[in-house]
Amino acid sequence: MPNHAQLIHASDPAYAPPVIRPPSPASSVGTVYEPDQTSQSDTELSKEEFEQKWLAKLHLDDLKIEEEDNLRPVLIDPRPPPDSPEEKLLVQNILTGLRSRVRQLEEDAVFQQLIMSGSKVGLEKAPSNSDIDALMRSMMPTQVNTPQISNGPWNRKREESDITLSLGTAMRGEVKV
Repeated sequence: MPNHAQLIHASDPAYAPPVIRPPSPASSVGTVYEPDQTSQSDTELSKEEFEQKWLAKLHLDDLKIEEEDNLRPVLIDPRPPPDSPEEKLLVQNILTGLRSRVRQLEEDAVFQQLIMSGSKVGLEKAPSNSDIDALMRSMMPTQVNTPQISNGPWNRKREESDITLSLGTAMRGEVKV
């Protein structure tokens, strides 16, 4: 098969050439596995004993680190001497545990609020006006902050700029002859 792009129509984009793979080897179709090599001691065990043995080896029933941390005793029976490194370590561990629990409770509270609030898509008010100009004006700010322009002849009102020119002399409000 040629190794070039196929064109269906002249204006269509070219398609990538098809992927051609060699056929699967005949040995993979009828794979034959070796006979079971379970040890003699394992074959003598009952099904439950065998499962327990492998669960213990794989540590599938062991506690997670978080669960082991929760198993520590809550009450402090042998109180360490005051101002000792053991007491400081104990206080540090207690504070770390309390902070992590508070953080977890805060995250749970935020999650609960999100779940309880639900989607607000249906609560939004649909535009009631079909006039596009009114809709655009309603979305634009009503008060535009314009920069202050310094006072000068370009910034005076019309009444203030009543200047008359007569015989080469400029006078404000009256004509000098």
